Parts: sequence; C-alpha cells; structure tokens
Amino acid sequence: MFLRIQRIRFKIIQKNLCGINLIISKNGPAPDSAILRLTQANVHRGPDATDYYTTHYNQEYIYFGHNRLKILDLSNEANQPLFSLDRRYLLLYNGEVYNYLTLRAELQTKGYSFQTTSDTEVVLATLIIFGQAGLEKLNGMFALIFYDTQTQKLIAARDRFGIKRLYYFHSNEYLIISSEINSLLASGLIKKELNEPQLLNYLRYRYALKPQTFFRNIYELEEGQILSYANQKLHLESFIPSYATTTNTERSDAEITSQAENLLLKSVERQLRADVPVGLFLSGGVDSTLILALVQQLGHRHFPAFTISNKASESTFGSADYRFARLAAQDFGAEHQSFEIDASILKYVDDLVTTLDQPIADGAALLTYYLSKQVRSTIKVALSGAGADELFGGYNRHRAFYHFLQHRRFAHIFLALFKPGASMLPTGIKHPLRKQFLLIRKLADKIQPYQPVQTYLNFTAMDQHLQDLLQPGFFGNTALAETPANNQNILRWSLNQDLHQYLIADILALTDKTSMIHSLEVRTPYLDNALHAFLQTLPPGTLFKNGSKWILKHILEKHQEKQIANRPKEGFGMPLGYWLKQNENRWIVEDLQNPQHVLFRYLRFPETQQLIQMQLQGRYDYSTELWALIILARWLNQHFAA
Repeated sequence: MFLRIQRIRFKIIQKNLCGINLIISKNGPAPDSAILRLTQANVHRGPDATDYYTTHYNQEYIYFGHNRLKILDLSNEANQPLFSLDRRYLLLYNGEVYNYLTLRAELQTKGYSFQTTSDTEVVLATLIIFGQAGLEKLNGMFALIFYDTQTQKLIAARDRFGIKRLYYFHSNEYLIISSEINSLLASGLIKKELNEPQLLNYLRYRYALKPQTFFRNIYELEEGQILSYANQKLHLESFIPSYATTTNTERSDAEITSQAENLLLKSVERQLRADVPVGLFLSGGVDSTLILALVQQLGHRHFPAFTISNKASESTFGSADYRFARLAAQDFGAEHQSFEIDASILKYVDDLVTTLDQPIADGAALLTYYLSKQVRSTIKVALSGAGADELFGGYNRHRAFYHFLQHRRFAHIFLALFKPGASMLPTGIKHPLRKQFLLIRKLADKIQPYQPVQTYLNFTAMDQHLQDLLQPGFFGNTALAETPANNQNILRWSLNQDLHQYLIADILALTDKTSMIHSLEVRTPYLDNALHAFLQTLPPGTLFKNGSKWILKHILEKHQEKQIANRPKEGFGMPLGYWLKQNENRWIVEDLQNPQHVLFRYLRFPETQQLIQMQLQGRYDYSTELWALIILARWLNQHFAA
C-alpha cells in the first residue's frame, strides 16, 4: 500500500468515534452492545476520552472503539479516530512514538500540514506515505489499527519490542481485536474455553507461550508483527528489520561505553517528552539509577522518583533496594517518595489476577500494581529500567550460560563431582549457606553438557516441582518456538530468548497491565531501536568480558555511583515466605487447601499439600512455587469455577 502524493492536508474529524478495540462482523451487523462492552471493559486504559465509529461494506460491518489517555497534545482535536482529509484512511493508536518530531519534519518536507501536535497524527501520515514499511521508522511503543476505506484493507501492528499489547480472535463470523483479553471476552461474541496445554507452560516458565494464550482461539499479536485483513482473509508477517551483523572491528571499552551512553541519553531525552508530569520507578539497582543520572544530566532537577520498601521489621527478609534507592535519590537530587509494604498488600491479589488477563507467576506484578496505584495521583508517566537486563546480559543465568559455553568440555566433570551429593545438601530456610547450596543443586539439575540449548531453556525455567503436581496423563508442549539457526551464535540466541520471551510475556506484560489499570503510562528508555541495533553489532561475549552489565556499570561509575554500580543484583520481589510464617497471613493459601477447588481438576491434591506443609514448617522455601499456584488458582476461580 503506497500512495504517491504531491501535497496533502490533514484534518482531524471527530464526527464518529474509535480506538484500540475492533469488531469486524463478516455476515451482517453485530449486536450494537458488543462494541460498547468491548470498549468499556478497558476504559481504564484511556479515561480521558472514549469514542466509537462504525462503517460497513456490503455484508461486512466494522466497529471501532477507542479510549484515550492524554499524554501529548491534550486538546480534543487529537482524539481518535484520525482520518485523512479525503476520509480514505483511519488510524486507531495506543502508545508513544518518541521520534515523532523527526518524522514530523520529514513528512512536512513532503507537503504535510499538521493540525495537531500529537504523535498520533505523525503515525497516520507515516503509514499513508510509506505504507507498512513506515512501521520500521517508528521508534517507540505502540499497538495500532490502520484502515483503508477504499480497498477495505485493515492492518493491526505491535511495536518491535512488544511493549504494548494486542490480542485477537478470528472465526468464520468475526475478527475481534483489543488491547486486553478481558475486553475480548466482554464483547459476548467469544466462547470462553481454557487452553489447557498452557497450564504446563505456565508451571514451567511462569507465563503462557505466545502467540497462544490461556484461552482457546484467542491469540497475542507478536512483537513486530503485522496482522493484515482483506477479503475476509487474515495474514501475519513481521516488520522487524534485519540488524547489522556483528562487526569484526575492535572497539575499546571506552568506545563501547561512550557510544552506549550517547544512545541511551538520547533515548531518555526523547522519552521525557510529555505534556503531563513524568517520574521514575527507582529500584536502587543499576538500571533505574542510571536513568536518574541521565535525567539529571539533561537538566531535570528534583525529578519525582518512587520506590517500594519493605516494612522496617521485615527488611531482613525482603529487598535491600530501598537503601540504595534513597542513596541514588540523594546523590542526584530527586524528589524521592517511598511506599512501605507488608503482608496487607496481599489484599489486592484478586484485583491483580483480574488485571493480568491471564496468569503471570511473578511477585513483581503485585508490587508494580501497588506502586502504580500509589503514584498515579502525582504523575501520569513513569520511566522504568525494564529491558536493561535482556539487552546487556544482566541476569545470573546469562553469565552462568556464558561460563558454561566457555568451559563446556568440563561440564561432565562438574556433574560427576557434584550431582551425586547435590541433592543431599541442606537447603532449609534458616541454613546459613542456603543460597550457595541451592545454586549448586540447581546447576547440577539443569546442566546438560552435550545439549547447550536445553541447558539454557532449563536455566530459564522454574524447578520441576510444579510440573510434578500435574494430574497423570496431562500433556502439553513446553518447547519454546524459537531455536537457534544453524549459523546463529548460541550465546546471542540465549539473549534473544529472554528478549523475545521472558521480557515480553512476564516483565512487559505485567508492567503494562498493572500500570494501565491505574491509567499510568510506563516508558522504557532501554528499549530503543538505535541502542538495540548498536548492541547487535557487538560480539555477544563482549557483554560479559568485564562482568555482568559492565557497560552500564562503567557509565554509572562516570556519574560517581560506584557503590550502586558494584552492588549485588537483587530481584524485585516480596518476602512471601516470611509472611507465611504468621498464621494471620495464611488465608492466601486457603484455596490451595480445598480439594474441591477447580485447580485440582489439573493438579494432584496430596502432593500440593506436601509442598504447602514443607513451606509452612520452614523445611524448604517454596514461596515462588506457591505464589504461582495462588495466582493460577484465583484466576481459574474467576473464569472456570462453574
């Protein structure tokens, strides 16, 4: 789809209404209430304006619904749908394109006269002039629907990192698209059925494996993917460009850090643009602290920064992040606010489960939900350090796999020495060497000397305990879709696994859903097209030659933050194991102790009770596994209890 135009003016038309909700009824009109229910189910994603628009071609009826959260150009003239002056093209759009000013200038040289200052109009113009190829030009987070009323061709697309969500249902009668699964179900046009094989994926990886979801016939549009629909036929393709191959040019550490810092600084600068208050989720780790340092470098003083902290009496059992977050805030003059948590936060668990659409077994979801709820009265946009670990190799499994590949020929010796006795190492909650012994046990269980791909997949998976709870005869496919190409560097492949699986299905999914339920937009400066493209030119081993995330740590040290740069990495977690020591908090596992619960259609009740008792008696820390079961049980109860 390409249009050669000498000069065009655009006008924003608000006569009818639309958004990131769509119903195409192929054989006549759909019930009028369907698009209303679909759109109202995600009004929290855009409480500032809700609009609808309907059209039809022969027997095919198309319904659009849109909810707007105003971030750039707060005027009503930037509401959606956006039409071209001749009303041929229509855009529904959710997200932010950070290079919109550059694109705007380019489009103005082609004769465009813009009617708003919004990035939405820039996206519309880009797609009209460049067609689908214009998607490659967009640097940001987005989900969109673009419709050509002349050819009756529709495309839906999602940004290349998968920051924003888009789900769809397709049958002989309907194509339905929405930002949330709950909205699709609210339309009343889809039969709700459990996609049972995803239970096994969840118990292994903590989330559903895309493009399938926990619901049959509901799919997730993948990152960098285009869904095209015309003549009642649906087609999927990718618009992600091929990145430059690794260069053989030797670059010094100083050159690498300088280039990375320059690109990250530009990304932060772009993502600070907004016509509403902006703040930062400050964890006290390298990633968010570096963003704060760059924000200060750009001249922003007293920048709002927000942190989760553990109750003082529970600090030993939780995270030490707060101490470092407070240090970073002091050093960079941030306006810092901390929100203390204790077991009372568990009261939000049912709201969280509803918000997530489908289960994600990550305790960070509850913390992000709570933090977003607290800060929304102060800011409308928050910056986050999400994506840094995936791009720069920051997880422990990355470094472990790097060393495994370096010393793979000795792996069988390690197993011969340690595996026989590893299972006998004491790993009780109170044992002083518990963490070290657990690491040895996990390595012994997960390393397969002659199968590096399976070894890394084992590193990414949870322990076998939960899969062992499944009822006999339960089958599913836990194979991740992507496997290394014949000529692909296997270390690069392992990093891409986390970038395209864990980051999207866990971190970005929970961040988007738990923030948008409170009408808060979260931006991720590390997920920048130019920064990612630069890192792809580095040999993957370069990321580990001076330790994990050495590039970011060196940049942070330049900003006089050695203490934070060199601190041990911690996860964004909560002390569930400690909370379960108190009887008053054990209500959270009551569902797991009810043999009539829907959960036990799929899991074995006696074995589940053994796991719970080992936790409650302090014999072993199964809090990660129990949290996964808590979320799953409550989600099943919400959707399939009858």
